[in-house]
Amino acid sequence: MRFHDNVSDPAKHVAPGPGTTITFTIQPAGWGGHGLHGRTTPIPTPGITLPSTPIASSVVAALGGPDHRIHGNLIIGGDRVDPGFRHPVACSLTAAQEHLIHDVHRTVLRNADPPQV
Repeated sequence: MRFHDNVSDPAKHVAPGPGTTITFTIQPAGWGGHGLHGRTTPIPTPGITLPSTPIASSVVAALGGPDHRIHGNLIIGGDRVDPGFRHPVACSLTAAQEHLIHDVHRTVLRNADPPQV
């Protein structure tokens, strides 16, 4: 797990299809408050499958996000509602959000089944 600042992350919700990225709300941003969204690897073309990522799926579920399988990489970004905008805009994670994600990730790893070899 890595944290990066100033990552371009347009939280656009698009209809899923090959070559698109799935973006979803984890914690909605309230007026004046911060939220979280997730973004997964682009959906491959038919016939190509990405492995399920159970740790990422568990982290999203533990943070209050949708309970579905994540495939490929997961990016978690921040959201906020700014005056004048009707929808949340992407922003950096707050220090509290980074700590929360780190703690949830560590707990999920500690409780995960060992990998099958």
